[in-house]
This record gives sequence, C-alpha cells and structure tokens, in this order.
Amino acid sequence: MRGEKEKTFGNGYNQGGWDVMSTIRSWLAGVVLAAAVLMVPAAGLATEFSLGGYVALYAIWDSTQVNSNLSQLIARNNDPTMHHGRLKISAERTRMNFTIKGPQLWGAKTSGFIEWDFDNNGQQSSIEGTGWASTNKPRLRLRHAMFRLNWPETELLMGLYHSLLTEDGPEAAKPGTRGIPGTLWYRVPQIRLSQKILGVFNLAVAIANPGSGPDSTSSPADQTAANNPYIGESAETPRLSARIKYEQDLWGKAPYYGRPRGFVARVAAAWQRSRYQAVAFNGRMFGPNNYVAVAAAQQSQQYLNPWVADVGLFIPILTTSTPNLAGTLSLLTHWYIGRGLDLEKESTANDSSYLLFNNVVGGVRMGERYLAQQFGGYVQLQYYLTNQWYVNFLGGMNRVYGVDRDSWIGIPGADPAKYNEHCYATLWYRPLQALKFGVEYAYARTGYFQKVLTTTQDNDVGENHRVLFVGFFFF
Repeated sequence: MRGEKEKTFGNGYNQGGWDVMSTIRSWLAGVVLAAAVLMVPAAGLATEFSLGGYVALYAIWDSTQVNSNLSQLIARNNDPTMHHGRLKISAERTRMNFTIKGPQLWGAKTSGFIEWDFDNNGQQSSIEGTGWASTNKPRLRLRHAMFRLNWPETELLMGLYHSLLTEDGPEAAKPGTRGIPGTLWYRVPQIRLSQKILGVFNLAVAIANPGSGPDSTSSPADQTAANNPYIGESAETPRLSARIKYEQDLWGKAPYYGRPRGFVARVAAAWQRSRYQAVAFNGRMFGPNNYVAVAAAQQSQQYLNPWVADVGLFIPILTTSTPNLAGTLSLLTHWYIGRGLDLEKESTANDSSYLLFNNVVGGVRMGERYLAQQFGGYVQLQYYLTNQWYVNFLGGMNRVYGVDRDSWIGIPGADPAKYNEHCYATLWYRPLQALKFGVEYAYARTGYFQKVLTTTQDNDVGENHRVLFVGFFFF
C-alpha cells in the first residue's frame, strides 16, 4: 500500500537497462534454494508451503500529473506544468506470497509469511517520496516477511508486517499509503504479542522499528544537510504501539472484503521519542503571495514525542445470516489525532515539523522546533446490490491545525499542506472468487497554507479528477 521504506532485491540494472529475465531468474533461484533448505524435515516433521497472490491490471486517467496511489499532494490549480491529463496502464501491483506451516514449538503452531510485489517505484532505493512508479521497469519489493507462533489464545509475531494502527483499510480500488487521507496504512519491522480475552477482546502490544529522519543507510552528513527535510532528526527510542479490539456478532453480519463479520470497535496508539539536534539551515516563511527565504537556526537540542491515537468502528447495518450477501449494508470509519504524522505516512517530512522563531540574532531567525498537530479520518459505506455486484462510497480527510503563520519556518522546498480531502465512488463486480473487477471515480483536493501568485492568479488549492478500471485474478 502505500510510500513505505521497503527492501529491494539487487539493483536490477545492466548497461542497456533493466534485465528483466536475469533479475527474475536470480531471484527465483534464491527462492527455490531457500525453499529447498526449509523443506528438509525438522525433527521428522514436514513443512507445508502454499503459494498465493493475485495478478492486477490498472488503467488510470488523471486530470493532473499525480502518482498511481494518489499519495502526492495535488499541485495548485494555477500550475500549468502539472494540470494536464495523464493515462497510466500498469500491472506492477501484481502480488505473490508464500505461506509456510511449520512444526509445533513449545506447544505453539509455527508459520511464516513472505509477500512481494513489483511496485518499487522504478528506483534503486525505495526511500519514501523518490520518483514515480514506473510501468516499464517495475522492481521486486518485499512487502511482508514474518513468522508467527500461535497458541490457542496467544500469538507472537516477529518480522516485517502491518503496524497495529494499520487495520481495517477501506475498499477503494487503489488506496496505497496516504492514498486515502485518514488511513494509517503502513508496514514496519516489529515484535508483537497478541492476547485474546473472553473470546471477544484482542489486546496487542508491539515494539517496532522507530520512524526517524534519514534512512538507516545514510551517512551522518545527511542528517545535517541544509536542505534535508529530516535535518538533525534521529530516533531516541523504539516505536511503541498498543491496540485493543472488540469483535462480536451482536445483531448480524455484513461483508468486509467479501467476508461477513460482526460489530468491531478498536482503539490503537503509538509513541516514540525523537532527538532534534541544534542546527542552522536555510528556511522559508509564509508571506503575502509567496514564501520568503530566511536564514534560520534551531537554538538548542530538543527531544520531541511523535504520537498518534486512532479509533475505528465497523458497523453492520443491513445484515445477513447466510452466505448470500445481497442487500447488506455496512459502515466503516476510523479517526485519529496526533503529532509528527509522517511516521504514520499521513504526512510528509516537509510539513510534519517546523521552527517557531522567537528572536533574531545577526539576521538569523532563532527558535524551537515543533511537531505539527494533525487529525483526520474516513467514512465508508458499502452496499451489496446482489451477491456479486456491490458499491462503495468513501470519503477521507486530514488537517493540520495550530500553526502560527507569522512565525513558522520550514526547510527550502517545503510546501506544507493545510488539508487533504479525497472522495471515491466504486462499483465492484466479483463473478467468481478468483475474479474481481472495479470501476471507480475519485476526486482529490489539497489545500495549502501559502498562496502562490502567478501572472494570472494566486492559488492555494489543487484538485484532481480520476477515472480508474481495475481487474484482479486471485490464486
């Protein structure tokens, strides 16, 4: 889904371009070798493998130059270089996975899960925000790689998997990370312990890889580069998260991704501590019709606490008690509030923190760093016309609040958004379990803090219209 830091399998290039067959052969050879090793019986017990996934084809027309996931901010309407139509046809979202069932250990069932796709943005690295997805040179990307130990009421999970805040995503045709504002949807390396309580509650806690500024492979110099959006930032603690979920069939079920489920309520939260060293940098302030370049400095080292709290509900409205889903209606909604939301992929590094200056020394504006405060959420209504045809209506938003325009300083190139709003209307058709087709219209809108004057008009809003067709073949 969408904008995460992912692993890649080699650089995939030769002198004449990407050698597709060579890369695939090398990668498959590694998979076969690993599978052969794992298939050796452990303590006399055989290991069971299953292959799954889907082939997906997308045809997308946008009225602006945006990426496939709609995770970019929409350029202002008065930007002629960005506001013209674009057609994208791609199968890069094709996805495959291995599920591995192993022997029992300490009374627990063991299993592993590895999933990959071909949506690595056509880049040599997958650092968030680099480049556009390429339809001609898609690359392998590791999505999940984890194993579980499952006892009757307890689960221990270790590896790369969805965050505890990443549950119950909406059923738009192409959501992606930040593709729907209000959706906390990302993956993270973690150690997670889950416990069922009284048959209807599920409590989980996780210690996860911390979100931090420069990529873990960056040099120390990258942390102080004057134009780095994460200037001077590093993680001080792991990412700690917790979630409690209640799920029960109270008055009937309605489908979620085609499977009937009862009422669900969940609350989740995450926190970490980050260090911001005292640094000088080139900055920008808000102005009347454009940004103003300034010399700025964070006057002292600071320790800040990015955090987020999220609540969600799945409410069956018109229910069923049989496998027939026709006539069912459900409501799905999530809402969050927090600070420093780039760690949850609901913001970008450029607008997740800012300097609030309180004095000027030698022409340099001095101040303290603050994490931007933000809230957001989404609401989805889904109605099954028949057992095969259903419609989905979805609206999501996020909004930054509490920013003082008169004394805000960001880094060069930062163009912080005040809000994002997306609306989706999708018609789904699933004639077989193995086939699923969708037609979708989406409207996206970005509002900026700063108006930018052109020769004709100033503007602080960008809008995009999208028409999309998608076909899935599941296996």
